[in-house]
Amino acid sequence: MAGYDRIGTTALVRTAQAVAAEALRAPLREVRARVADDGRGSLAVTITAPLAVPVLGSHTVPDEPVVRTAHRARATIAERMVVITGRQVERVDVTFSSSVIDTPRRVR
Repeated sequence: MAGYDRIGTTALVRTAQAVAAEALRAPLREVRARVADDGRGSLAVTITAPLAVPVLGSHTVPDEPVVRTAHRARATIAERMVVITGRQVERVDVTFSSSVIDTPRRVR
């Protein structure tokens, strides 16, 4: 069938926000994303989000250092964006803008 399919900028940004919030265990409302096309079909994704930290005084040590968290999240964000959108992700930048308490979620 003739025609073309296109994913709008807003859909790409919202997808990046949701994927980043999940990867960083951060509240969706506090995650910001920018998505740019490099002109060759690849995407550059910029994420600004809070860093999830354990409750202070709980004697809980973070699972991994912040740098490793950022590297893991960048890889996860790129992989999920490719799977969901079908677009190649050339670059993912993550900036931690603040911190939030990572409260354990109850299972129902």
